[in-house]
Amino acid sequence: MDRVFTPGEQRHIAESSTPDFVLWSLWAAKETGYKAISKLYPAVSSVPRKYETELFSTAGPVPGTGVVHTPGGPVAVCFFINSDYIHCIGTTPEKDTDSIVWDACKVFHRRFPPGFESDLVRRMAGEKIANYLKKEPGTIEIVRLKGHRGLGPPVVYAGKERTAIDISISHDGRFIAYAFQDTGHPAGVFDIIYPDLSCYDCR
Repeated sequence: MDRVFTPGEQRHIAESSTPDFVLWSLWAAKETGYKAISKLYPAVSSVPRKYETELFSTAGPVPGTGVVHTPGGPVAVCFFINSDYIHCIGTTPEKDTDSIVWDACKVFHRRFPPGFESDLVRRMAGEKIANYLKKEPGTIEIVRLKGHRGLGPPVVYAGKERTAIDISISHDGRFIAYAFQDTGHPAGVFDIIYPDLSCYDCR
């Protein structure tokens, strides 16, 4: 608790009637905030306590909202929660989270070959992006380019042309997720998924 959450966040968790719900919402939001701001500022600190998070709404089936105050500026977040997982999406404030296209689902396989989740989420996102761009699915490629700090965030190509689609992909255990937005520039949309121990059927 002391390593990850600020004193204010710890009070929020302790005073909540659903502390587990609040704890994992805060954690998912912090991860999303880091993923977002590190696209803009690759050298930014990843220390969770530096990502003070405010949750504006967290109750019921309505998506939760909030803001993560990162070392590089605020990131607006929106998260979707059921009994199985928390899926948090976020974007820098000049962009609207309502324009983010996203999906999260469980993969129904007992054993994964190496790289299976990464390949599957790229294929799933690629099909949705192809539909959005009115392109053939086989022309969409999602790749991570190598930079001076290693592999960078994923980028989307249609054929040989880099698109204005900004994408984030994630997977954890049997859950995979993506989020994308037509931003007109290479940074702006981010997502993170954290599953619980039970299962969710997105089919």
